[in-house]
Amino acid sequence: MKTPKHFSDWFEGWPELVCLDLDGTLVDSVPDIAGAVDAFLAELGAPLAGEDRVRGWVGFGSAKLIEQALDWAGIDKTKHDEAYRAFLLHYHAHLTDKTTLYPNVKALLKALKHHNVPVALITNKPSVFVKPMLDHFELTEQFGWLLGGDTLEEKKPSALPLLHCSESIEALPENCLMIGDSITDFKAASNAGFKCALVTYGYHQGVDLAALGADAIIDDLAELLV
Repeated sequence: MKTPKHFSDWFEGWPELVCLDLDGTLVDSVPDIAGAVDAFLAELGAPLAGEDRVRGWVGFGSAKLIEQALDWAGIDKTKHDEAYRAFLLHYHAHLTDKTTLYPNVKALLKALKHHNVPVALITNKPSVFVKPMLDHFELTEQFGWLLGGDTLEEKKPSALPLLHCSESIEALPENCLMIGDSITDFKAASNAGFKCALVTYGYHQGVDLAALGADAIIDDLAELLV
């Protein structure tokens, strides 16, 4: 595992762009996601998955999440569209009931703003949920871009969302940073030529983050500011 470093150890000063993942990096959204999963499972007469189980499924996008839940419950895949609709309706109604910000999110965003670093929110979450969640935590104005999983033609681990942002401000990829919590974020950064920092507290899907070769593995976003 590499020792966490301050931005200035990777860049001459501060990065030209920082891209941030949402779920598992800025917010712990699993309690509300799990509630929506259990809601559609109940509608289909299946047992409830529960928060701990859903926590291990999150990270590959909501369509994949539904697929995993149906498979676990032994429900035919033909029910996917019905389950997905029920999931989206319930989740939209309970988007931030139990979702919480991780420590030092606002401190990191404040520091980036102070140093005039452009910041992008890049998530595979459906875009309809992104702004309402950021509005709830009063973070929306901190971001120059809000990219959901359906905003562009491709989503992470594609490099497209990251390069869409860097190219729009003519930032060199090697001077940009992706901060996330999963192999999906790492692959997106690698594909785009960005530096990458991964947080240990998020949703890893059982992957050993230390083995991926990210530029830093951190327990707290504040480590980037030390």
